[in-house]
Amino acid sequence: MEVGWPGSVGDSRVFKTSRLHMMYVDWLAQFPMAKLITGEYDNGEVIYEDIPAFILADSAYPNSKHLVTTFKVTETSDAVINALNKKLGGARYHVENAFGILKGRFRIFQRPLECAVEDIQFVIILISAVFVLHNFLIDIQDTSSEWQDEIIEEPRMNDDVDVDEVVEDLDSTTRKVLIKHMRWKLEN
Repeated sequence: MEVGWPGSVGDSRVFKTSRLHMMYVDWLAQFPMAKLITGEYDNGEVIYEDIPAFILADSAYPNSKHLVTTFKVTETSDAVINALNKKLGGARYHVENAFGILKGRFRIFQRPLECAVEDIQFVIILISAVFVLHNFLIDIQDTSSEWQDEIIEEPRMNDDVDVDEVVEDLDSTTRKVLIKHMRWKLEN
């Protein structure tokens, strides 16, 4: 959890300066690779490719081996990339829901925190405490339904570009393997 940045600072900048950014590559590298089916040879033998553990992020972040991003709207004209983007976006949707649930459960986040003007340290401690309390309530399976109205709708993905251009431009083998896997799934 990274707390204390002004809301006007972009998520990507906050991530670049976070403790997670300093350690996530080494931390994720300790997990075993997963194998994904990406095709078949002419003799029918299945092709498997390794995929490392990764963090899923939105398209505002830089794509890399251990940080896989959703595709930008201009990158989703191909049916394969569009299908993969819907899967990736669907997983991110649950993360966005967590923020909606937090805001619904703790109405203090429905508007700016006025106390931030006077005591920013207090606000940082308050926000941290609310996150801890939120996770505790999840752990004990709190059944209060009052906050559930805040769940957001699943994002929609658009179409726009040539898939071969997009695949060649990717700087991440992880996303390339995911594309090949999705292409294989759609063809079979």
